[in-house]
Amino acid sequence: MDTSLRSRTRINYSAHAFIKSGAKGTTKGIVRDISINSIYLNCQPKLAANDEVSLEIVLLGNGSELIIKVPARVERTDNDGIALCFHNPLEWWPVFSQFPFHQVEKK
Repeated sequence: MDTSLRSRTRINYSAHAFIKSGAKGTTKGIVRDISINSIYLNCQPKLAANDEVSLEIVLLGNGSELIIKVPARVERTDNDGIALCFHNPLEWWPVFSQFPFHQVEKK
C-alpha cells in the first residue's frame, strides 16, 4: 500500500482501549492512531495475528465518556503494541475527526 495514502487516512489519537479475547482475557492499551478500517494500540500484546477480538475504545469528555465497541482481528503485533483491523468500516469514524485530540496518560 502507498504509505502516503496510509498516513492520510490515519488520525493520531489518544484514548484508553480494552482488547477482549475469550481465550486470552482482557488487555488494556492506549490508542496511538486510528483509521476507518484499523487501529494501533500501545500495549503489551498477548495475542497473535488473526486472533478475533472485541475492542472497546473509551473516549473521555469533561463530564462524560463514550464507549465504542467493535469486533476486530489482530493484524500484527510488535514490541510497542498491536494493530487491529475492524470487521467493517468504523461507523463512528467522524467522532475521531470532529473532536479534538486528547492526550491520555500512559500507565
